[in-house]
Amino acid sequence: FFFLMIRRPPRSTQSRSSAASDVYKRQQRRVHGESLDISKMHACWFLIGLLPALVFSQAPLTVELYYESLCPGCQEFITTSLAKALKAPDLDKMVNVTLIPYGNARERQGSSGWLFTCQHGADECYGNLVETCAINIHPHRTALLFITCLETAVQAGAGFDDGGQSCATKLGLDYTVIKACAVGKQGNDWEHQMGVVTEKLNPAHQYVPWIVVNGKHDPNVEDQVYDDLLGYACKHSSVTIPECDTITQNLRKEKSIFEISKCPREEIIACLLYTSPSPRDRQKSRMPSSA
Repeated sequence: FFFLMIRRPPRSTQSRSSAASDVYKRQQRRVHGESLDISKMHACWFLIGLLPALVFSQAPLTVELYYESLCPGCQEFITTSLAKALKAPDLDKMVNVTLIPYGNARERQGSSGWLFTCQHGADECYGNLVETCAINIHPHRTALLFITCLETAVQAGAGFDDGGQSCATKLGLDYTVIKACAVGKQGNDWEHQMGVVTEKLNPAHQYVPWIVVNGKHDPNVEDQVYDDLLGYACKHSSVTIPECDTITQNLRKEKSIFEISKCPREEIIACLLYTSPSPRDRQKSRMPSSA
């Protein structure tokens, strides 16, 4: 970015007055018959010089994950790509990750609240509620850490309550608060809102995990984020964090010289980051045929 260099006028103190500064103060120009102070003109030019920084500065990337708690592909992303990214303490400076646990569920209004039907059964509906409550009750990063821990425990065979209690203890949280929310009206209302947000997707989701970056769903971008959220953020965010300085070095150690040699020189970083298999080859939870 380029800034105009503004020359500071000579200073005048109580003990010493500069003739040049006196001339500067008296100096004026006539513009369309009106008087305009040179000092004001300099201030205007300074503000104009700041415009490039204001125009080109970017907010963090936004990544939205539409998922369900027992979807194998969703669990894989959460416990690998997302969990790895969360090891970076300053991840939020580069990317704002939003989780929407609803996926291919269906809902209808009952006499005492919303009734949910989930693709992987009642356990998944309960898991969605637990994670929705964690998202709404706790600070953003804390909720993400809790959910990555919980999904890892569930993958290993734990139930949502057992896994939730264990993960809450590790993070210094009170799981009874989360559970009370999940079985109560508040959790029911919050999960309904997750469904409303999911149903408003345009285009509508065709499977989960469904990943939206900066408000758009692109299958190729989805694959890259699925494989390596941190790597994608380092490559595309206007903000950098220390982990970005070392990620390429670490990846170079993991990739063979043969793999690197296949990439054009100017694209070598992209090749280093994204040569893993496409998540489209992995299991996804497709929409039910009745959808």
